[in-house]
Amino acid sequence: MAIPKNSATLAVIIALLGSGCTQPDPNAAPSYTCTPSDGGTAQPCYKAEYDQKIKEDALYAEAEAVYRKFLAEDERIHRVGGASAATPVLLATTTGSYLESAMTVYKALKAAKATASGGEFKIAWVRREPRLSMANSLVALTACTDTSSVQMGSQGKTPLPGRISERTVYFVREADQLKITDGTYKLVDQC
Repeated sequence: MAIPKNSATLAVIIALLGSGCTQPDPNAAPSYTCTPSDGGTAQPCYKAEYDQKIKEDALYAEAEAVYRKFLAEDERIHRVGGASAATPVLLATTTGSYLESAMTVYKALKAAKATASGGEFKIAWVRREPRLSMANSLVALTACTDTSSVQMGSQGKTPLPGRISERTVYFVREADQLKITDGTYKLVDQC
């Protein structure tokens, strides 16, 4: 027995509707707002773009929290006069060449019996760097840190003022923890 043409068309339509495979309406307007990661003006976007932006924002927030935790430990180690081994906080926030470089500095501080005193290690600003990547990094940040109010000195020597620097740091995920894996550093006149 033959199925009438109209019944076959109706069956296909019902099957497509029931399968959940629907195409977005090409005439639909974006109903969300997304702001570019590196700043700028918010733009209309679709739900998929918005969902991706939320994930990206969470990753940048996590990266900034890791960087701030690292910098607090960096300050603590400078104030106590260095370290001969990586602390639990350093192991939780850094890896690879960044950890190696930091330990070189901390061991040198310890050997010189140098300490930081007074002032503060102040993060003036943090900027997202969506266009930068290094060593298979997931995300990158640049931060300007002002330690010019801090005095660095060792026993018997005239203390030197701290510095103002911009650090760009790159993050990887290692054992479910976001860690700084590499970075660049430059001295600047102001933040």
